[in-house]
Amino acid sequence: MQPRKLYTTLFLLALFILVFFLKEQFTGPLYQDEFHYLPTAVYFSSEPLPSIHLLQSYNELNTPVPFMLGGWVIHLFGENIQYLRLLTFVTSFLLLMVFVWSSPAQSRRYWLCLAGLMIFPNYYLCSVYYYTDIFAWIFVLSGIVAYIRHKHFWAALFFILAVSSRQYMLAFPAAIVGYELLGNIEKTRSVQLLIGRALQNRTWIYYAIAVLSIVPWVLLWKGPAPAAVMAEQHYDSDKLVQYNFGFVLYACVCLAVYYVIPEVLFTRKASYFISYPRKYPRLFVILLLIISAIVVFFPARQAHNPYFTWPYLGYVDQLFMTIGIQGFVKQVCFGILMLVTLMRFISPGFNLASWMFVVNTLLLGKAQLSWDKYSLPVIMALWFLTMFDEHWLLSEKEEQPAAINVPGAR
Repeated sequence: MQPRKLYTTLFLLALFILVFFLKEQFTGPLYQDEFHYLPTAVYFSSEPLPSIHLLQSYNELNTPVPFMLGGWVIHLFGENIQYLRLLTFVTSFLLLMVFVWSSPAQSRRYWLCLAGLMIFPNYYLCSVYYYTDIFAWIFVLSGIVAYIRHKHFWAALFFILAVSSRQYMLAFPAAIVGYELLGNIEKTRSVQLLIGRALQNRTWIYYAIAVLSIVPWVLLWKGPAPAAVMAEQHYDSDKLVQYNFGFVLYACVCLAVYYVIPEVLFTRKASYFISYPRKYPRLFVILLLIISAIVVFFPARQAHNPYFTWPYLGYVDQLFMTIGIQGFVKQVCFGILMLVTLMRFISPGFNLASWMFVVNTLLLGKAQLSWDKYSLPVIMALWFLTMFDEHWLLSEKEEQPAAINVPGAR
């Protein structure tokens, strides 16, 4: 028994009990998305094992596992939002337990990483209301833990459940596929040897299967979600062919604010960013050109339609506008934060963290909306993986702050 983990567990348990009473045992009125999530859970409660018709016709954009779980709870205890909130609340506590008890025995960044996850604004909101996100997040974290421990069958299963809770969770097994195959590419320049190594070390196949688990849902719906709700939420077929680089820009801003800047402040490795242009001049120029093009031609703007009318991209955008930073000046500030994020993850020391950042961020360019919450899964993963570094740096040559080299992975 490790005292630090035990004390953390007791503290979190006391904190959750306090929140339970402060939130009046979760008996308050419905909150935002709960107005349509509750009826969906009730809809699923009529069929503990949902039929094809139910899966084709339920009125939500995201995959159905959270509603199946909610349906089981309603089937057992009755139609009451309190029970569904307790389901998410308990799941949130279990997620933190996975985070705490799967962490390394000794890590100087343990408290930083745990705080980095818990102080994210949406973590609390998604824990005290019946929101579907927390279910996807716990499956993602469990998948990462299983991957680190070489339990690849279980990791693939957890990632399949994550994709079946939120479609864009496929970014995590996809990142592991890239990370595993990149290791083979680094070891040989021969295509024939590369294929041989890929077939010999088949770890990546488990995660490729997890990525492909999205295919049955797409075939079932003939698209990324049930057609009726896509039309209702103004996410029609014309928008599916569009790519929003502005959302990519804002996703990088969220990574900078919620992960990169706190990490650098606590690790005191700002010198890495100062030396980056000198060490990687060509790469730095390329990053500047990409960011400049996005800022000028694809500025970050929120989607506006009759379904979604909130004017801000998210909390960080709201803060900028509240203090008077708007227009092109705000986009330039976003570009600077995007540069910080790209320098943190894009370098010759391309690792698992880099893959997770790249795949997740690029995928958010296809999101329906921009929102800070959409970056929380990757931020959670990064804070967790950060604890596994034996040293602050990837190597003395790279001097990359808190580069994530997971023992045993790959």
